Amino acid sequence: MPEVKGKTLVMAIQAVDAEIQRLRALPDEAVVPGDEILLVDFEAAAEDLEEAYAEATRTYSNLPPYSQLVRRR
Repeated sequence: MPEVKGKTLVMAIQAVDAEIQRLRALPDEAVVPGDEILLVDFEAAAEDLEEAYAEATRTYSNLPPYSQLVRRR
């Protein structure tokens, strides 16, 4: 797997988290077919990114704590 810079990883984590928040905030009447699956996919991506971030923090000491990057958890 190609190496991703720390800043790029931070931005990806924040973007995925923002989309998870958006999907969770949808009122029931605004949910369209596929939104639930999309949410599950974004949550899986968030887990993968969290693992990658944990590994990156061993290389890049200037990265903020993961908990500061996400609004959930």
